[in-house]
Amino acid sequence: MPLITLTELKTHLGVTGTVDDLRLAAAASNASYMAERDTGRTFAVSSNVTHRYSTDGNALLTIHDRPYSDSGRTVTWRGASMTEGTNVWFLPDRRSQDVAAHVQIRQFDTGRRDWYKSDPQWFDKNLDSPRAYVSGTPNDLVITGVVGHPSLPPDVRQAVLELAAYLYWSAKSGASGFTQSPQGDEADLGDYPESYKAMVRNWRIRTAVAAP
Repeated sequence: MPLITLTELKTHLGVTGTVDDLRLAAAASNASYMAERDTGRTFAVSSNVTHRYSTDGNALLTIHDRPYSDSGRTVTWRGASMTEGTNVWFLPDRRSQDVAAHVQIRQFDTGRRDWYKSDPQWFDKNLDSPRAYVSGTPNDLVITGVVGHPSLPPDVRQAVLELAAYLYWSAKSGASGFTQSPQGDEADLGDYPESYKAMVRNWRIRTAVAAP
């Protein structure tokens, strides 16, 4: 789903009329896709989305962006249902307190010999065995609920608008390297907008996703 609308892009560009609407819509869609691809983020909001992650025994995991609060969200780890605030914690993102991009699924190992008791099924899984964490089970963490940002951050919106404008004028000019805006200003198309590159640097993360 595009992060910006056709109307927003046309207003940003100062374009009127509908002659180029298909090209403009494609630029908005491509810029939105590129923003999520290049940052590893999920900005667009979708409901009832399931992601599976392989924890590899780690207590803290980077995940797809999800609202910090989601009353309908479900989490299972190693087949057991988890309760937020009790044995699973979604942590506010450094860039937006309304979004969680990390989840903690057990307390950090501080040297306690009974650390394995943080897993609700530790007895059935024989986690008190010295070899319990030699290997991990793939896709052992499953999260279902809303993904994306409740509201698109202003710097992301502006960067996507400028990237979409770049893509539009690049296509319009046949990728010749230069083009003219409706105001007659010549634009260098040799590189992505600086605002877009800065946004990617500021927001980039790497998720531990195993399967959609």
